[in-house]
Amino acid sequence: MNRSYYGLYIPKMIWRVLDNFSSGSVCLVLASEFFCEDDYIRKKSIFRQLNENQNTLAIE
Repeated sequence: MNRSYYGLYIPKMIWRVLDNFSSGSVCLVLASEFFCEDDYIRKKSIFRQLNENQNTLAIE
């Protein structure tokens, strides 16, 4: 995003790396529960495993 006055909604279970922000941009997270560091997935391999498991459960 190269315009600081635009917004972007990213739904849950989407892998995204945040970099190259325009000057004046703000990263804002809206959450319905308190922040807990353990809720965040830092490794893409773990994210893929969780995503595969979630898709398998949805099919059953």
